[in-house]
This record gives sequence, structure tokens and C-alpha cells, in this order.
Amino acid sequence: MKISSNFDSGSIDVLDQKTPDSIVLKLKNDNQSSNRQWFNFRVESTAGVPHSIDIVEAGNSTFPKGWSDYQVLGSYDQNNWFQVPTEYDGNTLRINHTPAFSQVNYAYYIPYTYARHKEQMATAAAADFCKHTVLGSTVKGRPLDLLTIGYDEPGKKKIWVIARQHPGETMAQWFIEGLLGQLLSSDESSRSLLNSAVFYIVPNMNPDGSVLGNHRTNAAGCNLNRHWHQPSKLDTPEVYFVRKALHEKGVDIFLDIHGDEEIPNSFIMSGNSSNALKKQADRFKRQYMDANNNFQIAQDYDSQKAAGVTVCCGSNCGGSRNKSTATDYVAHHFGCLSLLLEMPYKSVATGTEGQRSNPQNINIELGASIIKPLSDIISISREDCSERAALTSVG
Repeated sequence: MKISSNFDSGSIDVLDQKTPDSIVLKLKNDNQSSNRQWFNFRVESTAGVPHSIDIVEAGNSTFPKGWSDYQVLGSYDQNNWFQVPTEYDGNTLRINHTPAFSQVNYAYYIPYTYARHKEQMATAAAADFCKHTVLGSTVKGRPLDLLTIGYDEPGKKKIWVIARQHPGETMAQWFIEGLLGQLLSSDESSRSLLNSAVFYIVPNMNPDGSVLGNHRTNAAGCNLNRHWHQPSKLDTPEVYFVRKALHEKGVDIFLDIHGDEEIPNSFIMSGNSSNALKKQADRFKRQYMDANNNFQIAQDYDSQKAAGVTVCCGSNCGGSRNKSTATDYVAHHFGCLSLLLEMPYKSVATGTEGQRSNPQNINIELGASIIKPLSDIISISREDCSERAALTSVG
């Protein structure tokens, strides 16, 4: 039997692999950081034999509440993923699985490899109205990719979408895959939106952390979404270069795509902003819920806090006071609609059994369907501008 994680986005420490019924593993820390949550490993063993895999000290992970009601994902071909029976006793996360084949991968969520990322860039850049540029280099010298979709022309709204500041939140890049597929298609609603807006998309803010198998941090051990107020070109160049591009190009709508460990539903939080923008955010969320039944508005960080549950983020997050998070920084400096989208690691609470296989398809669909609320906000903005122009003319 062999257990390995020495591959793109792999991560696990092996403590005991003598027999299939008593495998003992441990989560690895992000490099240069005490964060630990992500795992992705391969087991080569005997098919048809029950395996018991204990991930010990899971209760000491960064988000221990995330293990309750959570199911590990497995795959024989790294394309099709399924839930495997998982138990959590407050300290140990146990996988009980009888693999049908001699090789199986287990992961916290469906990986989005750097190889797939590069394929995504090449596919998108092949479209006539998509331009691929590199904003700068990461800590490890990897390119920080930007896709510009549509043409930056006078009067067009500038929509920024960034994803995967936290590399273990791979659902964010599956979302981007869905968004790109929709924008680059011949779909009438997408073409209509591109007549009024240009998209600037950073599909992976943290390629170093993604390859290293980190959960929260980049190669320098920094949580990128706590450095927007004062990014360092040395330690957080990913934020430095994206923030620089935001100021150079401007922004009218900003979306930051993430994954949440504890809440089993997709939801949106808005950056600290004016009452008018909060109303826009509420409208956006309602439109999104109409467009996709895997998005909801009943449960989010603020509702959790109201119920007395301690959460990492939200409108009163400690990082918000100095504009260290992306959405709050953008809301403060640009005065525009700035939204954080979170998607779950856990099964969608309202999902069917079929949805619990290949849950990345839910993320892809959420990416494609966000065109509707974006189009609505753009149309409202155009109407407001027309009304103001009419009033000015009358005056």
C-alpha cells in the first residue's frame, strides 16, 4: 500500500499505512503558516478491501466546525468525484471506504489543478473578444493572469471578478469556469451584457498556494484577503498587482469568489458601504436567487452572528476596520457595489442525492447564472443615468 501527496495541490502527512483497516494521517500546515484544513492524497492499495482512514487532530484545524456533517470526496479518475462515508468525533475525521479500484484520490474538495488553470487561460484567450495579460509575478515567480472579456469603451461598466485568494477554496475557480463558459458563448444575455460592460477576471489570485496544497495562504505564508490595505510587493505581490490594476482601469462592480467551510449554502456578503449600495446588494441577491436555486439569502455570516454563532467573516469582521479585505477595500476606495460570494464545502442543504456527486457542477452553474443579476444591476444603472440626464436637460 502506498499513500502519496507529492503532486499539484497534494497535501497530507502519513503517520501509519501498514494495513488498510488502520491508516493514520494528519493534516499538513500551509507552508510558513499554522493554517491547516486542505487535504488531497492518493491511496494505492487493494480494490474491494474495506479501508479505514483516520485523519487525527482534525479538531485542531483552522475550521474544526467545518467537519461536522461533512463528507470527504473521492475519485478514481480525478474527473468524477463522489462522497465517501465520513465520521467526525470532535477530534478525528474518519473515512470508511471500500474502493472499487486499486487507486483512489481523496480530497477536501474537488481540486482545480494548475494544469487545468493553464488550459483555462489558453481556451479563453482563443476567443476574439478575450485578451490574456499577465499583471505581475507571484512570490514563486508564477504569472498572475488577467482575462479581459469584451472591449473597454467609453460608457461601459467595468466588472472585476477575482477568485481563489484562499487556494484551498477550489470551488471559486470552478465558478470562474462556469462564468467564462457563459461569457464566451453565443448566449444572447451574455452578448447583451458585454455590449454594456467589460469584464476583468483574475481566475486564480493564489497559484503558488494552489500548487503547494495550501488552504489559506500564499507561498510567503500570508492570507491575501487580509492585506488589501497595505500589500507588499515582496510578500503579497498577488494583491499588490491586482490592486494596482484596479486603480489603473477603474471598477464599477467587484466580485470576490470564495468557499466557506461551515455554512452548507451559497450566500453573498456586501462590503461595508452606503445604504444605497446595500440596497443594490439586496436586489442583486434576490435576482441571483431567482436565477439559481442553489443560491439563498436566509443564511449568511450576519445571520450566524445574530444567532450567537462565532464566524470568521461578515460585515463586522475584524479585518474590515482597516479595509484589509478585498470587498471592503474596494467598497471604500471606489464607492461601488462590492460583493463576497461564498460557496460551501458541505453538501448543499437543499440538494438532491444526484447533486452530491460532482458538486463542482453546482459551482459551474452558479458561475454561469450570475450573468442575470449582473445584467439587472447594469440595466438599473443605465436607467438611473438616463433619468439624471433627462432631469439635467429639463433644468
